[in-house]
Amino acid sequence: MPKKIRLTIGEFSKFCRVTIKTLRHYDKLGLLAPKEVDEWTHYRYYHVSQMQQLNAILRLKNLGFSLEEIRELLDEGTHTPTIPQIEEKKKATEQQIEALKAKRAELQRLGDTIMHISNMERISIQRLPAIIVASHRRMLKRREDLIPLFNNVINPEIQRIGCVRTLPIYGFTMEHEPEYKTEDIDTEYCLQVEAMYDDTDIIKFKQLPEVPKAVCLKHTGTYDTINESFAEVMHYIETNGYKIAGLYRIQFEEGQHNQKDPDKYITIIQVPVTKNVLQTPLLNETDYQ
Repeated sequence: MPKKIRLTIGEFSKFCRVTIKTLRHYDKLGLLAPKEVDEWTHYRYYHVSQMQQLNAILRLKNLGFSLEEIRELLDEGTHTPTIPQIEEKKKATEQQIEALKAKRAELQRLGDTIMHISNMERISIQRLPAIIVASHRRMLKRREDLIPLFNNVINPEIQRIGCVRTLPIYGFTMEHEPEYKTEDIDTEYCLQVEAMYDDTDIIKFKQLPEVPKAVCLKHTGTYDTINESFAEVMHYIETNGYKIAGLYRIQFEEGQHNQKDPDKYITIIQVPVTKNVLQTPLLNETDYQ
C-alpha cells in the first residue's frame, strides 16, 4: 500500500486554494480537522483524502448552506443534502433573487434621478438676447490657430478701436461650414460689445438677433472629448422634440487663453432650436446672462 502523503496546513492551503485562516476556522468549528498529529513534534498534518471533504464543504457553502448546516450533514456521515433541504435552499434562493431584482430596480430609479438632475445642471434651455458684436471672420488653417489669431490680431485691434466690452465678457465662435473640416475652416469670432463702432479691415460690427431658445451645455475638460458633448446635445434636442434653427455657438469660458490646466477648460455649446410640435415648456428654461 502506498504511503499516505502528509500535508502541512500551508501545503494543504496551497493545493486546495483556501487560506490558512479559513482552514483554522473550519478546524475550530469541527468541520475539518487535521487528520494526523505527529507524536514527537506535535505538528498537525492533513491527508490527501481530506481535499474531497473540503471541496464538498466549499460546494455546499456556495449553494447557500450555512457552516452549521454543513457540520450537521458531516455529523450524519454524509456530504449530500436531502431533497427537502435542496428544495428549501431553492426557495430561499428564489426569494433572494426577487430581493436583488427589487434592489436593482431601486438602484436604477436612483441612477435615473441622479442622471436627470445632472442633465438639468449640465444642459439647459436658454434665451440668447440680441447683442452687438465685434466680428472677425476668416479661413482658419486649423482650429488651434484661433487663440494666436485672437491674441495677435483681434484683441489688439479691439483695444486700438477702444470699444467697450460687456461684462461678463461674452465671446464665441461660429463655423460657417456645411460639414466638419479639419483645415481651412470658415470661422467667425464674435465678442459682445456695448455699442456699434466704425468697421475696420479687421473688425466688423453688427447686431445679432435674439435667439428665443438655445440648448446649452457646459463641457468641462479638454477639447478631445467635446464630440461626446455634442452627441449629448443632439440626443437632448431629439428627445425633447426640438429641431436645429441656426448655427451653433462655441463659447470658450475657460480655455487656452486663461487656463493652463486643460482638465479645467470650460466650453459652452449653444445650439439654437425651435419646437417641432407645441409642448409644455421645460422647467429649466431660463434667460442667458
